[in-house]
Amino acid sequence: MRQIVVKLCTRIILIAVVVGAGWVHVVLAQSTADEHLPEGLGIAQFTPSDELIYPSDTDRWVVVGASIGGDYSETEFDPSNPGPISVVQLELNAYTYLLENGRYADGTMFLLSFYQTQEKPEPGLNGFVQGDLMALEMHVIDRVKYQDNRGFYMFAADERGPSAMLPAGNECVQCHAEHGVFDSTFTQFYPTIRHIVTQGPE
Repeated sequence: MRQIVVKLCTRIILIAVVVGAGWVHVVLAQSTADEHLPEGLGIAQFTPSDELIYPSDTDRWVVVGASIGGDYSETEFDPSNPGPISVVQLELNAYTYLLENGRYADGTMFLLSFYQTQEKPEPGLNGFVQGDLMALEMHVIDRVKYQDNRGFYMFAADERGPSAMLPAGNECVQCHAEHGVFDSTFTQFYPTIRHIVTQGPE
């Protein structure tokens, strides 16, 4: 029998490998010193200069909410010209972790997509639908990486190259801290996950 001890950060992992009679048995024992902390998802990817790389699988992310006219404008809402339609998605692994644990894991990513508002589309429908994509905003939650516990990144509709983080303490951070009811996120506007605030994890 051979034992290998590996120390990673604050965790100690003991791996015992037993070889005999044509089989291999691996036993994994892990300390529980930081089990109360959310696991880092490791989904968000960055360049060497710490720019966020736009994920390639956002079409698989979970839609958690949408709004019309929510463009942070101080202009009074005009029903005849309501402003953009905003759609919020949550990365799939982060969504699963949130449902199971009732909190965000480090590395959680939200995507906010802004679309032009198209009125009365064919075939003669009333109301509004999403038009062309205008811009994208990525919200990454990570209590270890960021001074504000989160970082915001902007992407153009036609350019998905790596994006630098908005400066710490920016208006997005301030607004989320002041008005977001669940860990500085606007869960009150996201019906898909809103129940977690009052009911806890599933």
